[in-house]
Amino acid sequence: MISVDSLLYGIDQKLNKLSSSEHQNIDLEDKILALNDAQIQLIKNKMSGVNVPTGIGFDGFRRRHEELQNLVVDYSPLTLTEKKDKLNQWTADISSLDPKYMFYVDSYVLADKGECKDRVVWVNQDLSKHADTSILLRNNNYKPSFEYQETFNLISSKKMSIFTDGTFTPTKLYIMYVRYPLRIDKEGYIGFDGNPSVNQDCELNDYLESELLALAVEDIAMNTENVSAVQSSRLRIQTNE
Repeated sequence: MISVDSLLYGIDQKLNKLSSSEHQNIDLEDKILALNDAQIQLIKNKMSGVNVPTGIGFDGFRRRHEELQNLVVDYSPLTLTEKKDKLNQWTADISSLDPKYMFYVDSYVLADKGECKDRVVWVNQDLSKHADTSILLRNNNYKPSFEYQETFNLISSKKMSIFTDGTFTPTKLYIMYVRYPLRIDKEGYIGFDGNPSVNQDCELNDYLESELLALAVEDIAMNTENVSAVQSSRLRIQTNE
C-alpha cells in the first residue's frame, strides 16, 4: 500500500518546486480529490494499455495487469437468467457484485447437457462486441461448444451475456474481475456527505507511487494554471510508461 501521508507530501514537494506562492496553498480535500481521480485514471491506463510503446507485445500487457493483482477478485458466482430470444443468450447482473466491479478479467460457466452435469465451459477472455454476436454464433471456429468447453460473452448495460449453441444449459457463471479501489482519504476535513474524513492509504503497490503522483499533480497543476508543473508531470508520466 502507498501511505496517504507520503502522497500528500509528494504533492506539496512537486508543486512547490515548480510554482510561485499562488499555486502552493492547495486545500487538503482538493488534494484528496485529485489523488482519487488519479488512482482511477491509473487503473484505466493499465487495463487499456494507454501509452504502451509499439511492439511491447503480450508480456507488456500482462505486466500491467499483474500490477493491479491486489485489486483482482477471484472467481465470484453470479446467477444466470435465460433471455427468451433466438440467440440462446443468458445474462447475469454484474452490478450486484461486491466489491464493486470495474474491469473484466476472465470467467467460466458450469453447464448441463443431457446426463452430463456441471461441466466447466470457459468463456473467451476477450469481450465480444454486440454487433459481432450473430457472426460468432454462425462461425464454426467461434460458436459455443459444450464438447470443446468454450463460449464467448459480452458486457452491456451492467449485464454480462454468455451464449450457447442451444444444445446445453449454463447453470452458474463465475467471473474474475478488477474491483474499484478503496477511496484514499486523510483526517482533517468534512466530506460532501457531512461526515468527517478518515485515514485511508492507497491500495496500489508501492512502486506505482510515482505514476500516481504524476497524474495527481498534473490534475492540480492544470486546475491552478501551473504550466511548468503540468509539463513536468506529463514528462514524468511518459518516463514511467
